[in-house]
Amino acid sequence: MIILDTITTLRNFAINPLVNGLILGVMVIGVFLSFRVLNIADLSVEGILPMVTMLTAVLIGADVNPWLTLLICMGIGAICGVLNALLTIYLKTPPLLSGIIVMALTFGIAIMINSLKAGQASFSPSDHLTAFNWLKNLLSSGSTDRIWNFYASYLSYILVALVLLLAVWFTLYFFFGTELGMSIRAAGKNQAMSLANGISVHKMSIIALAISGALIGLSGSLYGQHNGMGLPTDGQGMIVIALSSLFLGEMIVGTKSFKRSMLSALVGSLAYWYIIQALMLLDDKGYMLSIYKALLLVVIIALQLLIAFIKKKFPRKPQANSSSKSKKEGDPLSDLRVSVVRHCLGERTVC
Repeated sequence: MIILDTITTLRNFAINPLVNGLILGVMVIGVFLSFRVLNIADLSVEGILPMVTMLTAVLIGADVNPWLTLLICMGIGAICGVLNALLTIYLKTPPLLSGIIVMALTFGIAIMINSLKAGQASFSPSDHLTAFNWLKNLLSSGSTDRIWNFYASYLSYILVALVLLLAVWFTLYFFFGTELGMSIRAAGKNQAMSLANGISVHKMSIIALAISGALIGLSGSLYGQHNGMGLPTDGQGMIVIALSSLFLGEMIVGTKSFKRSMLSALVGSLAYWYIIQALMLLDDKGYMLSIYKALLLVVIIALQLLIAFIKKKFPRKPQANSSSKSKKEGDPLSDLRVSVVRHCLGERTVC
């Protein structure tokens, strides 16, 4: 029994954080867009995510196609992001308050769904098609090996979540290299200079928050299909989880370029859940888990400040090959001007 318990513990330690990190890594990328690109701490994630998980449970329970469910949830998340931006732009509401308003609205919808379903917004993954179990059925079809069939479900979670996460990452990476993407980055970095260069800051904010909301909706739908249920408490502490993952990834990967900043969201999400899994070994009943998450965020912020202090106190000597070109690589306004000039010179004679 001791050996079996040890094997189960090691399996949970290896697999559970990986699955959670991949699924919620999409949410971390969404928070990255609002927090690092637009400099907005968007609290709406704590309302959007439970609303989407419960809606996913209802739709999958009604045998709606799981991929269509993902698209529906992404659309709802995008609408919430647009609403968040409109509150700030047209009602002059501070961005933090706009996020709280959207969070309260979406959390109320989650409560309403919960009451309509009598507190049972759930489904049985074995009886309904999800974004994960189709691959499990494919891998285990015709096999009578019980051990392989058992691990096929874990493998399906990992592969599907990994493919979707990488697809999101590469799509956004190439998108933010386009003129529109660099305009969004420029609007978040310096609004005054963006306006001077003819960029509509309001329009860029709406697009960025819509993308952020869509990613949160996608992550929430995957989370609901993975758990087979949705609860109003699913979003509790998610902003802390997302920011902790982001800060942790930035410490590991760095932020010297936009690509590395985006990569930090992926690495940080995985590293964060492995740390949480290790802390859960100290408290198997989960009574202290919320305290651990809050303290972990404080420790990560403190380490960031310590690293920044050390770098300032002991700066590196500039390399001989470094030039002004390397300094401009992370400047979205410079990138935008270069792309416009190349477009004009390459394909148009009159600009």
